[in-house]
Amino acid sequence: MANKKKRLQELSGSDFEIAKHQPDIRGWEVRNISGLLIGKVQELIFDSVAHKVRYMVVSIADSKELQLEKRTVLVPIGLAILQPKDDDVILEEVTPFQLRALPKYHKDDLGAKAERAIVEVFGKGSAPVVSDDDEEVGSDFYNQDYFNEDNMYRRRKDGATTATTSNLEQQKIISDREKLNRESLLKDERKNDEIRNSSTNSDVLNNNENTLRDDQIRRGETDEEYIKRARKNLDNN
Repeated sequence: MANKKKRLQELSGSDFEIAKHQPDIRGWEVRNISGLLIGKVQELIFDSVAHKVRYMVVSIADSKELQLEKRTVLVPIGLAILQPKDDDVILEEVTPFQLRALPKYHKDDLGAKAERAIVEVFGKGSAPVVSDDDEEVGSDFYNQDYFNEDNMYRRRKDGATTATTSNLEQQKIISDREKLNRESLLKDERKNDEIRNSSTNSDVLNNNENTLRDDQIRRGETDEEYIKRARKNLDNN
């Protein structure tokens, strides 16, 4: 059977293309959770029945740090996580041992046997049993988390949530600042009122005192007589 008639096809040689709202990760660098380079996404393997990407074809680079040698392998798409800012693909849960254990990718070997070998390397969940005689797996084979394309966008969604949270926090800071400004203005107004009231009371006292002093002069009283009369007035009031 010609490869183009198979369920799994290389995206570049098919009649399909990446949806407009999704990034084309071909050519992106692949790194581990520590940022060490694993290789590059060489190609994507497309499911022509479900119209979904199932695997990345990863061209692994020589790496002494990760003990990897140059080879090409298939990695289930659900294990990929897109970096929020850079055009990098992160394999957070894939170990160098698993990358070494993956079978080499051959374009003409996109079938049940190769897919079963990949699933056995990662050992996630309980994949449906596939007979050696089966040319292709059934749709239920892909009902596993590491074929879930949505996993790729987890970090980017978290980034969007963080940005939204930051915006809300910024709005709260602005709101709190405005509240403090209003309280400060009210406090200043109260102080000004107190000063005005204090000035008014002082003016009243000064006026009263001036009146009493004028009365003292008119009466020809001494200071002692004036104080005595003022106290008597206070007692009577």
